[in-house]
Amino acid sequence: MKFGKTFETHLTIEWRQQYMRYTDLKTMIKQGVDGAPASDSSQEYATAAYYQAFEEAFFFECRNELERVNNFFMEKLAEARRKHATLKLQLLATARVPGHTASLTSLGSQRTEQVRPEPVNTSGSRKMMTQRQLRNAYSEFYLSLVLLQNFQSLNETGFRKICKKYDKYLKSSAGADWFQRYIPQAAFADQRSLQRMVIEVEDLYTFYLAAGDRSQAMNKLRVPPLGQPTPAQMVFRAGLALGMFVMLFVLTLISYWRRPPLQSNILAFMSLYRGPFTWVIFNFFMAANVTGWQRFGVNHVLIFEIDPRSHLQPATFLEIACTFGILWTLSMLGFLYHGQFHVADPFVFPLALILIMLLLLVVPLPIMNWPARWWTIKLLGRVMSAPMHYVGFADFWMGDQLNSLLTCIVDHYYIVRFYASSWLRGQPVPPYLSTDVLVPVIYCLPAWFRFAQCLRRFRDSGSKSISYLLNSGKYSTTFFVVLFSTLRARTDDRYANTFVNPYTWLLLAASIVSTLYCFLWDVIKDFGLFRIWKGKHIFLREKLVYPPAFYYFVIVENLLLRWFWVIEFTLNHHELMTPYNTKTLGSLLEITRRFIWNYLRLENEHLYNCGKFRATRDIHLAALNPRQERMLESMMDESDGVSNRRQRPDERTRLGKEYF
Repeated sequence: MKFGKTFETHLTIEWRQQYMRYTDLKTMIKQGVDGAPASDSSQEYATAAYYQAFEEAFFFECRNELERVNNFFMEKLAEARRKHATLKLQLLATARVPGHTASLTSLGSQRTEQVRPEPVNTSGSRKMMTQRQLRNAYSEFYLSLVLLQNFQSLNETGFRKICKKYDKYLKSSAGADWFQRYIPQAAFADQRSLQRMVIEVEDLYTFYLAAGDRSQAMNKLRVPPLGQPTPAQMVFRAGLALGMFVMLFVLTLISYWRRPPLQSNILAFMSLYRGPFTWVIFNFFMAANVTGWQRFGVNHVLIFEIDPRSHLQPATFLEIACTFGILWTLSMLGFLYHGQFHVADPFVFPLALILIMLLLLVVPLPIMNWPARWWTIKLLGRVMSAPMHYVGFADFWMGDQLNSLLTCIVDHYYIVRFYASSWLRGQPVPPYLSTDVLVPVIYCLPAWFRFAQCLRRFRDSGSKSISYLLNSGKYSTTFFVVLFSTLRARTDDRYANTFVNPYTWLLLAASIVSTLYCFLWDVIKDFGLFRIWKGKHIFLREKLVYPPAFYYFVIVENLLLRWFWVIEFTLNHHELMTPYNTKTLGSLLEITRRFIWNYLRLENEHLYNCGKFRATRDIHLAALNPRQERMLESMMDESDGVSNRRQRPDERTRLGKEYF
């Protein structure tokens, strides 16, 4: 991978504007070379003057970049020192270390948050932090130090690479000279103070929070290297599961062709297995999404605020998808061959499939990556109680996925209703043949979740941006589509032709408005396209991660798939396909559209943080009383402590010096 891609992959999104502008400096070098006058002995003076002017302009930009990087690093380092000293103060007080126990009653509790900070309670009435809270706080603080170290290394490498590129294109040694003159002496290039802080955090955590067990402490603290390859055993398991799924899937197709279920059970068979099949396909798409994000440098781990120590690799997603696929095919084979298995009722196999898949999601056993499953459960809970929580990126992303899984959700409701009513009574009525009042309500639920999230975002935003209200309006169009579709279905029998039914025209109007609204929001707001109206990347935007052709494909694909309802309406009206089959096809196309949508939505967030979501987690410290402030200052004055108050004058001057 080229360094430009590596740079984009590993940077901390929320600090994007604070990194050196490697891409802009590289573009400046290319433009400088392309704009140079032709070599001519009669124009030697003009050529030399051009290169001299370009060199001054280029290194002036480099000095500006260095100053900006230095200033930001010094600011974050000072913030880290303050946090480290305050955490240490609370840790020592909790551990009742002599000299620190006097402030036990007044220490404010500290929490590691993934949401907006709440107003700090300075009354001193909060309880002491528990051991678990301290572990979480130190874990997050250690992660912030790792990100700051990553900021150091990326910028240092970026300056070195750009100087080498300058020398290569300009056939000069000025780049190497500039690098040796400024970068090694720069504040951000000095890793000693930050490394001392990292070591002290490890020692404190080991001694006070891990009972002296350093291996246990480092398992909780250490962050895997960025870009770490997938372990071979994980790839092997995923490949083995994929091979088993493909083999069983082919066997299921042959079995259905050679010995299909009874004619009276075919519709029930299709209805009971469509929902789980959609979920299997969605998991395969997720594996492809994560693979694409990693390949093109979209840092989904930071965007979703996932712990870098335990995030899922693409091979793990593939293994999960194949596991569900294997269970799905085995259940269908059991249904088809229930007589050979001496099972009188074939409907026990779909029930077993649903129960096993549910257990694999909720059972808190150390299998199938329980931390990831617990994260998913909590995320679904936050989505379903949307107005009650601050909305992060993962919350709204999951809400959008549920909108695309709408048919799958309704299918699972039909399955529950079938087994809870018809099957228990010995009346295996196909679950998709009849509807009730809850079906349109369920069709509206995912849109309601996103509608409520948008309103909560508007409430929490300081600017009260109208874009949140416009986004909620987009999801409100779904309510009208479902309403008019339900009324049309219930009243169509009263009219000789469906186009005489007024609800048909209301449904068509609502569907057209909803489709246009959603498409324009996708390409303009979610993808950030149509920012450039002329030139090379017309209809796109300035920064692109994927090949330009992919963006044009997405625009056309998104438009066509959003209008599939027109084809579905036509096929149903002329009875060219059953409503069940058109709904199945529409469902598969919708999750395909969402799969492609995921690529551009996360890329846009990675480049611009357009949703103004937190890209990194922070630690919000409770206020200290005057006694604690004095103790904190004394701790920061320790020779091996967390500040440079007692450093040698020449070193302190060097750390704060401006070099320009």
